[in-house]
Amino acid sequence: MRSRPFIALYAAVFVATMGISMVSPLLPVYAKELGASGVWLGLTFSVFAIVQTFVGPFAGRLSDRYGRKPFIVAGLCIYLVAALGYLTAGSFYQVIAFRAFSGLGTSLIFSVARAYVGDMTPKGQEGRWLGVFATADIIGFGTGPLLAGVLREVVGFRSVFVAMAILMATSALILMWWLPRHSPAEVLKRASLARGEARETQTPFAVALKDRLVVAVTAHQGLISLASGASFSFLALRLEDGLGVSPMLIGLAFATQDITGGLAQPLFGRMADAYSRRVLVAAGLLVNGALLACVGIVPTYGLMVLLLFAMGASGSISQVAAGAIQVVAGRRVGMGTVLGLGSASNGLGIVIGSVVSGIIVDAQGLAAAFFLGGAIMAAGVPVFLVLTRGVQTSEPQRAIQPELSEAAAGQ
Repeated sequence: MRSRPFIALYAAVFVATMGISMVSPLLPVYAKELGASGVWLGLTFSVFAIVQTFVGPFAGRLSDRYGRKPFIVAGLCIYLVAALGYLTAGSFYQVIAFRAFSGLGTSLIFSVARAYVGDMTPKGQEGRWLGVFATADIIGFGTGPLLAGVLREVVGFRSVFVAMAILMATSALILMWWLPRHSPAEVLKRASLARGEARETQTPFAVALKDRLVVAVTAHQGLISLASGASFSFLALRLEDGLGVSPMLIGLAFATQDITGGLAQPLFGRMADAYSRRVLVAAGLLVNGALLACVGIVPTYGLMVLLLFAMGASGSISQVAAGAIQVVAGRRVGMGTVLGLGSASNGLGIVIGSVVSGIIVDAQGLAAAFFLGGAIMAAGVPVFLVLTRGVQTSEPQRAIQPELSEAAAGQ
């Protein structure tokens, strides 16, 4: 994990997610000020996922063929353009348009970066590697809203978009300078192809989805995003309108969940390598769903923070175990293919969840969105357990192959 590719990806993803998460909780508030309501507010949060649903699978497969680095750098540049676009928006329709454009960037960054890390991960250590790498993503998402809250109060609303653009540019430069185009495993694979010792093959999506493990991790990601889309697009409004919380404290609330979850990932990653990953996924979903439902009814800000703290820890149990299983599935049918399917599932879940919850919120109020999200997570437990019954979710542990270490050192 101390290799140059891993460190470069970790640093870049941390900076990128911090920039992305700075604006995500503010966009519904921004759109509301420009006249959006109900379903339009839900779309402001989730329209990027519509693009992600269609682009994600193909980005993953193309990165299997042409290398991961160009796709990740391109995604960061797209987010840079979107950040500058928010500054020029004069209506909530324009905000939604730039949010949709950023969905292309999302498709190119996160699943492809995880596929790169998956290429480097030794068998039996998927939880440990993914647990450490996930801290970049989760802590970045946690610190972003906190920084955004400070900037919004001290400098002004538009400064958040400027800061996002600077962070995207920084992340792109980190990868351009430090990240090799191909992972060590990909270097060896391409050398074998050049020598005629192997053939280039890609598993069609239809064939990949016949693998129950692939279906299980894809369904898990879809259910998590469905619950998130149904609830977290309204969390900032719940805090600001429902509890009268200041922008800085809203950022702190978002940071509480994400930073807690990020710090817990390495610990739970080791657990995912030592214990049943099926049980960890199911337990995390069940506890997190119950806590999420309570978000809609807690009466004070202090209780909300405690609730989000607990959600960060319980959510990381499910996420890191499912991420480890995803790497195992990726070795079967192609890392980019599995991560791309997960990206599409994630996008589809966010779209459906946010639109449906937007309709429900208009009819029943903000609390209903969090009840719906909790119910979705609870419903995911039997689905995941049935799909993974009798299926191997881990592989025998082994050290990093010497030839992989040599390949990494030579890059």
